[in-house]
Amino acid sequence: MSPVSTPTEVPLDLAAARRWALAARVGLAEARSQIDALNVFPVPDGDTGTNMFLTFDGALDVLRGHHDVDGRGIGLVQGLALLSRGMLLSARGNSGVILSQLARGLHEAAAQAGGALDEVDADLLAEAFTRADHLAWAGVSSPVEGTILSVSRAAAAAAREAATPDGASPAAVSSAALNAARAALEHTPSQLPALRRAGVVDAGGAGLVIVLEALHRVLTDGRVEADAGDSPWFRGAAVLPPVECADDGEGAYEVMYLLSASDDSRVGHLRAHLEQVGHSVLVVGGPEDWRVHVHLDEPQVAVEAGAMAGHVDQVRIEALVRPDGAAQTAVEQPRAAMGVVACAGGDGLLELFEQAGATVVRSAAGARASTGQLLNAIWAVPARSVVVLPNDGDVLLAAQAAAAAAREEGLVVEVVPSRAAVQGLAALAVFDPEADLEDTLTAMAEAAGATVHAELTVASRDAQTGAGPCRAGQSLGLLDGQIVIVDDDATRAATRLLARLVTDQTELLTVVSGAEVDPAARAGMEQVVAAIEQAHPDVEVVWLEGGQPAYPWLLGAE
Repeated sequence: MSPVSTPTEVPLDLAAARRWALAARVGLAEARSQIDALNVFPVPDGDTGTNMFLTFDGALDVLRGHHDVDGRGIGLVQGLALLSRGMLLSARGNSGVILSQLARGLHEAAAQAGGALDEVDADLLAEAFTRADHLAWAGVSSPVEGTILSVSRAAAAAAREAATPDGASPAAVSSAALNAARAALEHTPSQLPALRRAGVVDAGGAGLVIVLEALHRVLTDGRVEADAGDSPWFRGAAVLPPVECADDGEGAYEVMYLLSASDDSRVGHLRAHLEQVGHSVLVVGGPEDWRVHVHLDEPQVAVEAGAMAGHVDQVRIEALVRPDGAAQTAVEQPRAAMGVVACAGGDGLLELFEQAGATVVRSAAGARASTGQLLNAIWAVPARSVVVLPNDGDVLLAAQAAAAAAREEGLVVEVVPSRAAVQGLAALAVFDPEADLEDTLTAMAEAAGATVHAELTVASRDAQTGAGPCRAGQSLGLLDGQIVIVDDDATRAATRLLARLVTDQTELLTVVSGAEVDPAARAGMEQVVAAIEQAHPDVEVVWLEGGQPAYPWLLGAE
């Protein structure tokens, strides 16, 4: 019998941290469709795996754009700070935001240790798991057992226990955390009835296990090498030597890069963001490739903003030489008292929010807004304070993370927890840009909370739901995010859903049509709404063209 080889343990240094991020991205790329399929709701927006993959993938894009502007090497703590920042800015969906806390916990643990730290030992890694778990639970307003949070808690507890013996290694800690996470994941169906009915484990927890598998593989010498295009981050890049150049006299650096971005709104947010923080701003080109130029004192701000809008390449950072050496003072741009950033998923909804004065971030199933995209949009608003409307329960944590990051940069930002587009529209209807911020937030939150939201869609697969079994292709009705109607007939499903949505207390019914509503479906809905108007003559009905994907009809009752 051949002897069993013992895996070679490697230190958790900067190179290992980099390989972990690459390995996690590879693992999530391979598993994203399987994780998406674990979504307990058979609706066409189950994108947990996609969100988690894009969080790591976008983080690496953010990190590629970071250049070492003073020519010095990057240490472990600084490298982990870049990884944490990249994960935060790229986080998509609640699962992506929770996942980003793992990198934040690792950075905070290393930073607290102080000194010229070269590697993370077992105690620090266990502390990182503990911090990440605490941050994840604290960030969710109503935490639920049987989710990624349960998997995180089990991993943290096992990591602390494994780090206790003298001589414990990071590999031993990661092994214990991984095994505990796997066991907790298998246990999630017994904790959450929806998972038990569907016969699946929690999707977010499954993604976290893949990330922990990547960490353990790296720490036991299961190397994942970088592609050639991945080389800049965590190592820094030389800045071009100072050159004499004509400039506007403002900003210590000139930053130029090529941006690949096909979403015009993201490019617009980038341009407005750069105009708030720099001078001599040029964003030209399109429709997919853009040349970006700006003068400012902190070049990484410009590169980071570009990475939030798309893919950044060919970065050049040049120090602007000033013969007189005089300090420059930026000119404060005029700002309104208050502005709004709102998420929307269809062309019609985007136009509605824009017409109401909001800066809009495109966000829809499978392509939800990242923390960084929201932060770019917040910076783009020419106002002294900003209110964010996520308009999607799975964007709420990303919005809160973006608001927190903006506050750290000196902005005044608050989030109204709207979980649907109809709630966002109701909140925006009472927005007063000249009123007191606290009064405005209260009014908007009350308007959103008073709007009961419902959706009609089509089952994407066979599944067990809270309303009974469904087959792919059947009509589904959701009320406040829960499936309450399963029916073979779309018109009958709409009739049943509206009968539950509209009551004698309802004053306003909003009906928003989606991107794939044909004339027959529209006629059927008009018939159903006409019956509601006859039964409730005091109800005012507003029809809107939303153009949103995945959900043919969005409904709101106020």
